[in-house]
Order: sequence, then C-alpha cells, then structure tokens
Amino acid sequence: MDKFHIFHSKTLRFIFYTAFYFSILLALLYLYGFKDSYTGTFIYNDF
Repeated sequence: MDKFHIFHSKTLRFIFYTAFYFSILLALLYLYGFKDSYTGTFIYNDF
C-alpha cells in the first residue's frame, strides 16, 4: 500500500512543493530579514 498517494496528482504535488518552499523562504526571511546593520558589532566598524 502506497501511503504517499497524494503525490500521484501533478496538481497536488505542485501545490505541496510550492507551499513547502514558500514556507522555507518565509522562515529564512524571518530569521535573517529583520536584522539591522546597527544592532550587532561588526569587525570593521572601528577602522
């Protein structure tokens, strides 16, 4: 018995992969997108 029968439909597979990669993109933007350049110490600021 194939438990991944949802992937046989090309439309459902496209929707699943689109949502999956979009969620990864949103997670990366959330992790790295809200960083300000003045929040942390940068090694070349004092030169």
